[in-house]
Order: sequence, then C-alpha cells, then structure tokens
Amino acid sequence: MDYIKISKKLENLGYSTQFHKIINSLSVGIPENDNFKLDSTFRIGIINNKIKLDYFNAQIPVEKEFEKVDELIDFIKDKFPIN
Repeated sequence: MDYIKISKKLENLGYSTQFHKIINSLSVGIPENDNFKLDSTFRIGIINNKIKLDYFNAQIPVEKEFEKVDELIDFIKDKFPIN
C-alpha cells in the first residue's frame, strides 16, 4: 500500500489530494470554488500495513481502519459522494 496509488485512485474519481511528508499522511477533500466543500475533508494514514481514515462527524472525530485500498475507496465514495 502506498499513498501514490490511493491518491491516483481518488483523483480519478474527482477528489483533490495533497501528501504531507512531515506527518506522513494524505489530506483529501472535494474541490469546490477553489476551496474544499464544507465537511468534505479527511485524512488518510498508513500504519503497520493498515489504512487509517480520520474525519469529523459534526465536531466528533471518527477513525476507521481498512485492510484494502478498495474497501477504503468504497467507504469514501459512500461517505463523501461527489455530486
């Protein structure tokens, strides 16, 4: 698993991604008017061969773990759909 593979898949679906080398994570959001759509941003990290997705539900932080990239992509498409 690597960030480049995940980033390319998400960008092909219309999401905007940015890798942060210092914190070793990928920030993702839905682009809208030169910014991100409200409540559409989340962060992806890879730790011990598990993919960790962090996002907020209202003001509550949520953390999900995935074993496969396809599971992650399916969850993102469901939770953060692009209209």
